[in-house]
Amino acid sequence: MGSEEIIANGTDQRTVPGLRLSIIVPTYNCRDYIDECLSSIIDQMWEDSELIIVDDGSDDGSDRILEGYRDAPRVKVILRDHEGASGARNAGIEAASGEYLTFVDCDDRLKKGFLTQAENLLTRPADMIIFGFERIYLDGKSAILSVCDHFYPDVSSFADEYIRSYAMLIYSASNKFYNKKIIDSCNIRFETDIMFGEDRLFNYAFLCRAKTIRTSELIMFDYMQRSLNSMSSRHYPDFFRLLCRLHEEKMKCFLRLSEGTDREERESFVCYDMHRTVLAVAERFAEHPEEIDENLPDVLKMIYGDRYGIYEQKKLMNGDIPEPSQWHCSPCDSAAISDLI
Repeated sequence: MGSEEIIANGTDQRTVPGLRLSIIVPTYNCRDYIDECLSSIIDQMWEDSELIIVDDGSDDGSDRILEGYRDAPRVKVILRDHEGASGARNAGIEAASGEYLTFVDCDDRLKKGFLTQAENLLTRPADMIIFGFERIYLDGKSAILSVCDHFYPDVSSFADEYIRSYAMLIYSASNKFYNKKIIDSCNIRFETDIMFGEDRLFNYAFLCRAKTIRTSELIMFDYMQRSLNSMSSRHYPDFFRLLCRLHEEKMKCFLRLSEGTDREERESFVCYDMHRTVLAVAERFAEHPEEIDENLPDVLKMIYGDRYGIYEQKKLMNGDIPEPSQWHCSPCDSAAISDLI
C-alpha cells in the first residue's frame, strides 16, 4: 500500500451535486468492533449522504475488513500510512463532498434512528449543530450528556450562554454537524503535532468563523468504554503547558465572541476554567509520578510565587487547590487574556 489508496464505490463522490452530509470515520486497529460501528451508520444513511472511512495504517487486519465495504453504496474507503487520528480526519475532510460533515469514532456506534431524526434539522440549518451522547462503561452503567433544543441566531449569544453555563458539550468533534463551506473557506484542520486537545482547537477555530449555532436534545451516539486504558493511563510530557495553551485558546475564542457578558462573568469564567486546568494536572500525579517534576514547579509558582514549601506541595498533589482569587498570579492577569476581559 502506498501513502494513500482510495477504494470507492461507483462515481467519484466529489462530482455528485446536492450531497448533504459526509460522515467521516477514522479507523485504527479496531478489528473487533469496526463492523458494529459502520453497520450502525450504513443501516440509516440518507440517499444524499456519504460515508468516508479513513484507515490510519491499521496492522490488525482492520484494513482487510474495510475492503468488504467497497460495494456498499455511497461509501468511500481511504487506506493510508499511520499518522494519527487528526491526520485521518483531515484526509476525510479533503475527500468529503457534503454540505455538512460529521465525525464518528470507530469504537463508538451511532444511535438507532439518529440520522432520520437529525435530517429534519438540516431543513433549518445552522453552521454548527451540537448533539448529546451517551457514555457507556465497561460495567454496563451509562450516563447521558445532553444539551437543550435551542437556536442561536449569532455566535455571540452562544458564547454568552457558554460563559454563563459552561455546559454546551463543545470539546468533542464527534457530536456535531459542521458547515463544510466554513471549513473549506477558512482551511480549518485538526492539528497533527499535539497529543491531546486537537478536537477542542478545531472547534474553537470553527466557532470563531461561524455565524449561527443550533443545539439539539437528540442523542447522537454511544460513547463506548472498550477497555480500562484511557487518557489517564498515558504519559503526556509537559501536560500543564499543553492545558494552559488549550485554556488560552478557549478564552480567546469565547471572550472575543461574547458581547453580552459583563466583566464579573468573564473573570469568573477565566478563573473557573484555570482552576479546573490545575485540578486536571494534579489528579494525574498519583498515577504518573514522572509528571510531578515536569509540572509541579510551574503550578506552584503560579499559585504561590516563591513562597511555598513541602506543605503547599502536598496540598496541591492531593488536589487541594486554593481558589484563584488567592493565587500569586491571577489567571485574569495573563498577558494573553487580560485585554479580553
